[in-house]
Amino acid sequence: MKKAAVLYITFSFALLLSLFSCASTSGKNETLVLPVQSASGQGRSFFSSIDKTAFALACEGSPQSLRQAVSILHKTIEDDYAENEKMLIAICTSLMKILWPSESFAWETPEVPRNNPYMGAVDSALKGIYDSSTGNSDFFAKVLPSLVLVTSQTHSDYYAMSETQLTEALEFSPDSVLVNFLLAVLERRRGNFQSALEYFQKCRVKIPLNLEVQFNLAKAYYDCADYNTALSLAEGILLSHQQDSGALEICAQASYALGDMDKAESYVVRVLSLDPENLEYVLFRARILMDKSDYIRASSLLDVYSRSDISGRDYLLLRARLQRDWNKNNTAAAETLGRAIALYPDDREVLLFAAELASSANTTVNEMKARDIAEKILESDKDNVQAVQILIAEMIKASQWKEAYDLSSSLVKRSDAPASAFYRHVEICLALKKHTEALNVAQNFYSSSSNDEAAQQSYIKVLVATGQRNTALQLINRLMETSNQKMKSFLHYERSFFRDSEDAALNDLRVSLTLNPRNKDALYRLYEIYYSKKDWRRAQYYLKQVVALDPSNAELLRRNTELDRLLGK
Repeated sequence: MKKAAVLYITFSFALLLSLFSCASTSGKNETLVLPVQSASGQGRSFFSSIDKTAFALACEGSPQSLRQAVSILHKTIEDDYAENEKMLIAICTSLMKILWPSESFAWETPEVPRNNPYMGAVDSALKGIYDSSTGNSDFFAKVLPSLVLVTSQTHSDYYAMSETQLTEALEFSPDSVLVNFLLAVLERRRGNFQSALEYFQKCRVKIPLNLEVQFNLAKAYYDCADYNTALSLAEGILLSHQQDSGALEICAQASYALGDMDKAESYVVRVLSLDPENLEYVLFRARILMDKSDYIRASSLLDVYSRSDISGRDYLLLRARLQRDWNKNNTAAAETLGRAIALYPDDREVLLFAAELASSANTTVNEMKARDIAEKILESDKDNVQAVQILIAEMIKASQWKEAYDLSSSLVKRSDAPASAFYRHVEICLALKKHTEALNVAQNFYSSSSNDEAAQQSYIKVLVATGQRNTALQLINRLMETSNQKMKSFLHYERSFFRDSEDAALNDLRVSLTLNPRNKDALYRLYEIYYSKKDWRRAQYYLKQVVALDPSNAELLRRNTELDRLLGK
């Protein structure tokens, strides 16, 4: 008892002395520094007289090591505890409650004062505050303020200080699960996902069966786009924790990322069965249903969501998508996207969808054309591939082939250029009579992806344009046997260029339209054939169908006006 009293008086005097020291040097009570040995020495300070094994186990901070530390410190009579022993047990209890809530513990925690750096840091963390007043005195003074990383996500201004303190603590205890776990959370919060994964992996080595580590590791793999591993780990959690909502959410998100819509929906349904009011997952299910072309049920879910919120970004994007893809109402979709832009003027996804719609529907969104929106995106993100592609498409529409070629040439040199960029580059090269370049690009893609329809079409277009009759016809005839209806329409259209007679060519074009009445190329070629024969009425019949598919094309409208004049209208 006498020894405990002396320790308590000594500790209280140290606290008062440190407060006085801070006030006299800065005039502000900014930092509470304990006048004890720093972590660069033994890292123990206030706890220097405590059992070394118990302290080391507490610093490790895993559920099992915390239990062992408390077991070593345990005394039957509370008055037998030294003040620093009480404090260390209180710290162990806080770590179990905050970091490892899935783990059970049965020890009783002695009463300790809360107005001290250690418990003050814990209490501040529970309130969402990083307590910088603990100073730099020992291991736990450095670590405990960073518990706020787990308890709150409201602030980020303390990240640099947290990193410094945790890194110093890790030097003292390199295998500390506690420190590695907090550093992992910090790195994830900063967007350094690979680094976060590495820290979580270190935690898993020490506590492979812990639920919190398993969940965070699965999430880390998801953040690093390793969706298969994330799904496997999360499904492993569900084997013993079937109602774990966090694991269910990772399973849903990873399945969706892997393109397994049925599995993704099954997990989303399980999330909603646990939390029917989870509006985020109501929208998630709507997105999945739309990907499955189940527009009726998707529409119902959007209606449910709209009762609570009609201005959310994701809601507006999905509503516009539904209007475009199901209702075939581009005007309504443009209006919805206009509202989204008004609410989220700098949101990249909103702007990209708006540019895409404006381009494909030849319309405006918020009085902006597709080109205007794409250029706005590129002002802040000059390397945005989607925006560049939309800009190229608009240049092609305006017959600005040289400008399109320059931009496309830069795009196809990039490592992240999608296959569609190369197919469009072939189209541009053909328009500019750059046949050798077009053939090289198309041939390379066809050689590596001979079963891909886009690669097949691009290669055939080049063969036809360069007059390689035998090679083109052999490929066309071979593909004709196994292709789908739309592809067969394309093949008949291309084969018409090699027919020996006009009747045979016309027959191919008519078959092409039977297979796909919206084949704009076949319609336009029929217009050209009848125009050359001065059969103005039939020429206009086919041209009007082309205009219906591309109503804002100024050149098509000019040609239609010319036919009106020739027909005396």
